[in-house]
Amino acid sequence: MDYFYEHYFAPQNVEPHNRIFSPEHLILSSLLMIFIVTVMVIQTKKHDRRFSQKLIRVLAAVMLALEIFRISWRTCYFGFDLRNIRFDWCNQVCIALPLIVLFKREKAYPYIDVLAVMGGLMVLIYPLWVFYDYGGIHTMAVQSMVSHGLMVLIALTMPFAADYRPEVRRAWKPMIGLGIIAVIAFIMSHALNENYLLMLGAHGVPVIDQIPYPWYWLLVAPALIGLVTLVTKGLSLLDNRLLGKVQPDTALNALMNEKI
Repeated sequence: MDYFYEHYFAPQNVEPHNRIFSPEHLILSSLLMIFIVTVMVIQTKKHDRRFSQKLIRVLAAVMLALEIFRISWRTCYFGFDLRNIRFDWCNQVCIALPLIVLFKREKAYPYIDVLAVMGGLMVLIYPLWVFYDYGGIHTMAVQSMVSHGLMVLIALTMPFAADYRPEVRRAWKPMIGLGIIAVIAFIMSHALNENYLLMLGAHGVPVIDQIPYPWYWLLVAPALIGLVTLVTKGLSLLDNRLLGKVQPDTALNALMNEKI
């Protein structure tokens, strides 16, 4: 037990390394992708709105618990600091997304689902900072990877649990969500002197680090807008494939009317 605590739970005194495409990264990402696909296949076969509603609330509760655990872990070892919360893209989503689901604010789904998928997949594919401070597998690295996997799964479950689907003509909604995240990141970057979402500079980021702050946003902003639109289109096509052109509840009501 002491060995586990010292090597896999307590902060590690190691040389930082991102461990991208390491066995830890590939195994965790593969397991999470298998889990996501399995759950989506189950939902597709069931086509049960009540099942998906219960599922999405359980997933949201787990995500919120993991985020509280992350903040508590950092506070326990490094003392209380607003920096423990972090105000990057994914950290903001990991707080807002479960609260939106648990409080049943379905009208807010279009403002965050695309952002959750983008952030989650980005880290599952390229976890730049997940393993950085731990030198390999660690409780907090697993927590981070699981949270990003849940971001994707919760967003994909939304159309199964509510009368909602992503639409390209409404891609302005996730852009508003992204704008809110950017404003919060900007305020907290300057308040805490932390570089959330490149709000203080693009040091170490290829290509755009050659462009002075804040002019690199002339490249980043259009790229993000294009990516949001593209992912929205992808999710729309995926939902049409999984759910068909008619929502499950609508199809069920039509079938009952025919029988009557």
